[in-house]
Amino acid sequence: MNKLNITLLNSAESKKAQAVEISIKSNGVLHALFTGIVDFQALIEWLKENEDAIRKADFPIVNLTDDSLAKKVHCFYESVDVDDDDLIDAMFDYRTSHCLRFACRGVDFPEIYIGKLGSKYEISLFTDNETWRYFFDVDDFFGKLKC
Repeated sequence: MNKLNITLLNSAESKKAQAVEISIKSNGVLHALFTGIVDFQALIEWLKENEDAIRKADFPIVNLTDDSLAKKVHCFYESVDVDDDDLIDAMFDYRTSHCLRFACRGVDFPEIYIGKLGSKYEISLFTDNETWRYFFDVDDFFGKLKC
């Protein structure tokens, strides 16, 4: 199973702004998903606070396609009925606990989603310029965060 990692690249920097890399090891190959400056502690705390939702919460809209979480969110906002406040609120709540951008406020961070899709766990991105999706071992990932 793929291994998701968050690595602090330079611990000598200030505590608020630190260089990190989010990567995944898939079939023996390491893929960098994000490299940049973020508040590392805030990112780790956000992941810990949202672990239960990431592990258990299903996508809030019934969608039978095999798309990634990131693409499902993108398609939702492309086709949503703007008068359906309950649906928009449900999606916003989902995003606040599954989109890493919410963990990295004040940073130009991509809309990377992490969560449960069926019986698997994925991390994904869907934009006009870049699209990827990886399934990963959620127990390994959160186990490393607690160390």
